[in-house]
Amino acid sequence: MGDETRKIYQLLLQLLQIINDKNSIIKEPERIDPLPLAKRVWQDIWVATGKSPEKCLYNVAELFIYKFLSDLKLLQEPENFEFLISMMGKRSNKDVLSHYAKTCRPKIKELFPKSWEDGTTIIDGTIFVNEDGEANSSQSLLFVNSLKKFKEFESEQGTFEHIDKDFKTKIFETFFKQSVGQKALGQYFTPRKVVQAVVKMSGIENLKKGARFCDPFCGVGGFVLEAINLYRINDFEPIEGEIKPPITYFGFDKGFEKDDERTIILAKANMLIYLTEIISKNPNLSQKFAGLFNNVFKLWQSNLGTLEKIFEKEEERFDLIMTNPPYVTSGSSTIKNEISDNSDLDNFYSINATGIEGLALEWIIKNLKKGGKAFVIIPEGILNRSNDTKLRKFILESCFLEAIISLPGKTFFSTPKKTYILVLTRKQNIQDKQDFPVFTYLVSKIGETLDVKRFETDENDLDEAVKLFRIFQVTKKERNVAQDLSKNKRCKIQQFDLFAPEQHWSVDRWWTKDEKIELGIEEEAQLITVTDFLDLIDETITELSNISKKRTAILNKKVQKNDEIRYKTVSLSDRTYFNLAIGRRLLKKDLFYGKGNNRATIPAFSANVFKPFGYVEKSNISEFNNPFILWGIDGEFELSYKPKGEIFAATDHCGTIEVLDENLNPEFILLSLKLVKYQYGFDRGLRANLKNVGNVSIDIPVNEKDDFDLETQKYLVDSEKEISTIQNRISELNNNIQKVNVIF
Repeated sequence: MGDETRKIYQLLLQLLQIINDKNSIIKEPERIDPLPLAKRVWQDIWVATGKSPEKCLYNVAELFIYKFLSDLKLLQEPENFEFLISMMGKRSNKDVLSHYAKTCRPKIKELFPKSWEDGTTIIDGTIFVNEDGEANSSQSLLFVNSLKKFKEFESEQGTFEHIDKDFKTKIFETFFKQSVGQKALGQYFTPRKVVQAVVKMSGIENLKKGARFCDPFCGVGGFVLEAINLYRINDFEPIEGEIKPPITYFGFDKGFEKDDERTIILAKANMLIYLTEIISKNPNLSQKFAGLFNNVFKLWQSNLGTLEKIFEKEEERFDLIMTNPPYVTSGSSTIKNEISDNSDLDNFYSINATGIEGLALEWIIKNLKKGGKAFVIIPEGILNRSNDTKLRKFILESCFLEAIISLPGKTFFSTPKKTYILVLTRKQNIQDKQDFPVFTYLVSKIGETLDVKRFETDENDLDEAVKLFRIFQVTKKERNVAQDLSKNKRCKIQQFDLFAPEQHWSVDRWWTKDEKIELGIEEEAQLITVTDFLDLIDETITELSNISKKRTAILNKKVQKNDEIRYKTVSLSDRTYFNLAIGRRLLKKDLFYGKGNNRATIPAFSANVFKPFGYVEKSNISEFNNPFILWGIDGEFELSYKPKGEIFAATDHCGTIEVLDENLNPEFILLSLKLVKYQYGFDRGLRANLKNVGNVSIDIPVNEKDDFDLETQKYLVDSEKEISTIQNRISELNNNIQKVNVIF
């Protein structure tokens, strides 16, 4: 039977199901949602056995698959569901379970053969049967009662041939919300709405034929299957009896014990559930679908798992990676020791990043094709640990930094860890320079409550984040991109220069307290476990030790002593070196506050010299051939620096110091003014007007010829930056400890 004939045949069967003596209207068949059934059966198994939530789920999933395959007529008598139901009342409960174990389960495994690589298939429950597949007669009553619940549901709702689309995405999430068993391994189940948002940002629908997509730490397969469900379900429609998706899908996980294997088994079972519509139309292709499941989801049977698998050839690497790697710092030394014992792996993992998440990110970057994209959910530590400075440097050298999206604390069911979505594009050449800004977004609502109940809500910041990110991907090199997208107060388009490796990248800290209040965001209570708190203390001690080593390096620098530096005192009123001015009054009709005029792109500064007061079409300053220092006339004499060529405007509450001499380092001038401003005592009582600022004098280093010494100016600026960086980091470390609440 050809493909077209088969489609017509399937359509006729559907019509016969819909049209009868009571109905003559052609309409979409009603979809059933078996989630309430799944909850009831899971609850019974959990209460009766006391097994972990995920072990109970394996058995619920197995029963669902058994019922589904029976409804599709892939299982016939004596292997199908109806045959077992007919045995009840005639034979003992033990006989019913024994028949399932000896006859039904082997048939399922025949229809969907195990992988020849890792030995896994789509079922492997071990409550109703033991590890060898023999009936566990002590659970026969529980088994029969579970089947009865399935039969009662069928009588009320119908068969499993037409399952509600949302059920496919909800079933595993519902039970993993209650799971604590994965927590110790750092495997946090990613909420469905976060997965869907990442998939929508990824552009997977645009991948070309032959592309390769991977989730290297796939768990139950959420990223792979949501990508298929949302955009690429038609990839799996058989053509002439063959299933050949135009792109290649991979989901990797690790394990070599039974409990470890079950995650990849759930992923395969999950894929069967996602492809129910297609499988129901092609019941004779079960073994080919089994081959598909086995090719997509692979179990690496070693301690290192995916970390051991290196794709050396460019064509073997991946065009797209979406993943949520495990977060483990404590105990990761065992994994690192195993890597160091293998010379190839030791050379591959050259960054020596912190924890399993650091190794995972290095793996992801090195296994991306040139031009490939990665969407990775990472813990906060990667973005701010001093120990991961080298990792952040590696990111910038190897990739374009596209986006960092801040997720709220408690996004994950089993941990309060703060997490982010990191978006990277692998460079074609390491010499390529990033010539566009970075998309950042502050998410505080994810479409469900962040408590233990996880009720669904209509509040979901992820939807707008997806929309704006997709716009950013098209417009990121346009001049007005920051102004256009930042109209949404949750979005900030940050200059790439902010992302220095030695600085933190925790982008949510770049929203002020006032900005968060305006968005209705309360400061999040940082909740961590005792183990995480002790890990935080260990990380802090290690980082303070590294800072102490830096102190020694600073002191050992071969530099001039301060008393050997000669200075020349210069007044800001000396027009040989400086040009002082006050901006002009700007009327409201001249100002645009980030909206309403696409031509108003020039930032105008007022008393706040750090944040634009508004935007104008034309600057009231004529030339920008020299650098400027800005000062706020009102308040505490705040200062900022504008490099040569940067265009801006100033109101009559903002003063400008144009640095005229090229032998004067403007950053040194800024530093000197910061040091003397308290000496002059400018405040709201003593205004920093043009006359008063003209009376300010500063000392500038000179050489033996009494010429301004640029080298010494730069040294003093760099020294101040180094000390300031250390001070800020120690303050951050202290705040990180002070702000957490430890959960016992």
